[in-house]
Amino acid sequence: VREARGRIGAQLRRTPLGNGEVWALLAAFGYALYQVFLGAPMQGDVHNVVAATVHAIPVMLFATAKGWVIKRRGKEMTSPFSDWRLIGALVCNGLLLFVVATPLMFESLRKGGVLIASPVSGTQVLFAALLAAILLREPLTRTIVLGMIISVVGIFVLTTGQSGADLSPTWWLAVPFALGTALCWALAGVLLTYTMRRGVDPYQAVAIPTVVGVAALNGYLLVMGRMGLYGETSAGILVSLLVAGVLSAAALISLTLALNLTTVASATTLNSLQVVIAPVIAWLFLGEDLNLAATVGILTILAGVIMVQRGRLAALPD
Repeated sequence: VREARGRIGAQLRRTPLGNGEVWALLAAFGYALYQVFLGAPMQGDVHNVVAATVHAIPVMLFATAKGWVIKRRGKEMTSPFSDWRLIGALVCNGLLLFVVATPLMFESLRKGGVLIASPVSGTQVLFAALLAAILLREPLTRTIVLGMIISVVGIFVLTTGQSGADLSPTWWLAVPFALGTALCWALAGVLLTYTMRRGVDPYQAVAIPTVVGVAALNGYLLVMGRMGLYGETSAGILVSLLVAGVLSAAALISLTLALNLTTVASATTLNSLQVVIAPVIAWLFLGEDLNLAATVGILTILAGVIMVQRGRLAALPD
């Protein structure tokens, strides 16, 4: 086993980006597009619970179908129902992602738009690294910590640069909502990683939390007698939410595979590039303002990502 780990470590040292890092980069692009597409419907007349449910449908269908196919093929994987800790982690993951984090993200988008919500929610990088070190005992070297701190500083520089743009007067209210979103995302990612490292299939690890989240959201509407909100939402907003959901599904699956192939610190740091990609997309295609301070923030985030990657490679076994 030690020889095998040594060979893997040597190979990864020769390869700056492994398969896990590639999936994390794809997740970053997916989440950036998701936030850009989601910004428009969130400015319309749609209830947060309805929006959270509709945009979760694509990932629920895809992950459930993939998980069922894997089960039918008889692939040897740990059943998530074999241990109460596994199913408990997945249930908590679903509640954190869809019942808590998603409505918080929607409120952040409403108050400050993509220009504020995306950068501030990127602080999940630091939260995830700290939680992974405490709960999963992942290595947390000085280089990795310094790189993450630099990334977070870059995120706030980016936010400062964007705060002078044409934003809502209440844009600052988006900051606590986005920070809450970041903390929930980070804890949910650590819980998901825990189950996969115990042998649970990645697609099943995504399907179960999504089903739990959608069931909880609709249960709330049913108890409150507000199921009619679906009919009151315009078709255009519902379609936009579904498109955003497809992008979110692709990003979530990519991030799940990344977490299954590399460390939480590496995957979440690369995934944080979404806070760089989203403003660039908005600048190129939506005419958003990308000023000097925002550009400095982007370069700072990139510097932090490079440092984290160097620290990750240095921490690999010989």
